[in-house]
Amino acid sequence: MRYLKASAVAGCCLVLALMIWSMSHWNESRGVYDDICYLRQAHLFQTLGWRGFNTDLSLDSDRYLESRVLAVGLPSPQASGSAPCHNAMPATGKVVLQYPPGTGLLLATFPSGFQVIPLYVISTLAIFIFGLLALQLARAPWAIVLTATFADLAIYLMINPAKASYSVAPTLVICAMAGWLTARLWVREPQSAWLAGWIGLLFGFAVDLRVANLFLAAGYGLYLLGA
Repeated sequence: MRYLKASAVAGCCLVLALMIWSMSHWNESRGVYDDICYLRQAHLFQTLGWRGFNTDLSLDSDRYLESRVLAVGLPSPQASGSAPCHNAMPATGKVVLQYPPGTGLLLATFPSGFQVIPLYVISTLAIFIFGLLALQLARAPWAIVLTATFADLAIYLMINPAKASYSVAPTLVICAMAGWLTARLWVREPQSAWLAGWIGLLFGFAVDLRVANLFLAAGYGLYLLGA
């Protein structure tokens, strides 16, 4: 058992090292619309502080968004009055980001120009730690092998498909945290209201990362309601 667990941990470490090596070569200027808009939200937080929640296109006074958009061959947002990932709000006359602010807020915690790599590396390390916790709890050989397989797969998912959108990586970490808390809720502490509260907060923040997570949270809530 000890040697089997050691081998499983070594395998997870190898996959982690390969993923981090791959992430270290990423370029933040891929020309993908989602990337530009998430980085614009982060830029607003870094330059305007909490006023960065206001994503009105007219606030692009330093032409950060314009430079990003022109770099991929799109027309100037200032000239056209529109930009990728932005929607016009007729009631206010503003053109604002269509994404919730959570992902931009996380990216803003890292220095401009070096935001995506640390976000993904830290998220992957978090998944790795949850994999080690699961391996520590495995008691049978088949459980160790199964757990190691899922841990390696989860670490790999931090690149594919998580690389497709900056909001996916922190979402996967929230799913891992929620899964761990749910196991404690049902197996060890079925009457613990604070655990249920933390799970609710996690899924609430998940919706602040990407709107599609609303369906994830709704499905989880419906299951708990039925249970």
